[in-house]
Amino acid sequence: MTPANPFAAINLNGTGTMRGVTLALPTSRVREFLPAGLGLGPQQVTPPGTHPVILFFNDLFRAQMSVPTLLPNLTYHEHSFGIPYSYLSPGSITPGVPGPYYFMPRLFLDSFLATMGGMGLWGFPKRIASFTVSADRYTVTSSAGQRIMSLQWDTPAGEDYRPIREFPEFEPIRQMLNQPLISMVPYSVGPFFVLSDFDKIWEFATLRPLHTSLEVDLEFVPGFQAGRYPQADFSRGIDSSVLGSYELRTPWRLSLPYPPLFSFKDAKQVGVGR
Repeated sequence: MTPANPFAAINLNGTGTMRGVTLALPTSRVREFLPAGLGLGPQQVTPPGTHPVILFFNDLFRAQMSVPTLLPNLTYHEHSFGIPYSYLSPGSITPGVPGPYYFMPRLFLDSFLATMGGMGLWGFPKRIASFTVSADRYTVTSSAGQRIMSLQWDTPAGEDYRPIREFPEFEPIRQMLNQPLISMVPYSVGPFFVLSDFDKIWEFATLRPLHTSLEVDLEFVPGFQAGRYPQADFSRGIDSSVLGSYELRTPWRLSLPYPPLFSFKDAKQVGVGR
């Protein structure tokens, strides 16, 4: 039996509305998104020659530490760009379990405290931005006032939030989201890697499909080209494709960082050997 993570005894926790878009990009391009010391591993989610990349457009509510602090509860917006099935390279100076891990080369937030805490304690590469969110659009703008990207969506007729067990196409996504986050310390620069578990409380999570159109204005991750995803029309929803878009509502918990020498997830949880 896989042991419980003792580094989660003290944690950051809250609830969230998370709009997820999964892209299948050329493997050679995704590999360029990773820092030295990380590489890509095998996966069965996207076709051969491609690798999944997950973009999240989040509204995070009442984020708080599990122990008393002087910090207020935080409610903020956050965009993240994530690469699942990332593995420690044999030549990495940080020893540990190879993976798989979920690496985020860039995050944008509109909370100064959450940005500083995420960079200083967890090593996440967070940047301040501004957000405009409506009933069907989520726009991220740089601190210099230039639009970075915008997500537009609609909900298929008759669809509402349902338990995730009613969406079998979501299971591979859930497994990728179970992979421990891997980040670089100090201050997201490195050269050392640390892990943290960003656990969604799946038994209380609900989901609904979305049809999405993503417009990227800036190459905010080097190699991730500006443009429209998909190039025409809207994406499918998670009710019909593992690459479909969705809106997830769930409580969440982020553990304290820990070294890759430890492993608290079994292979089935993180999508290995499916």
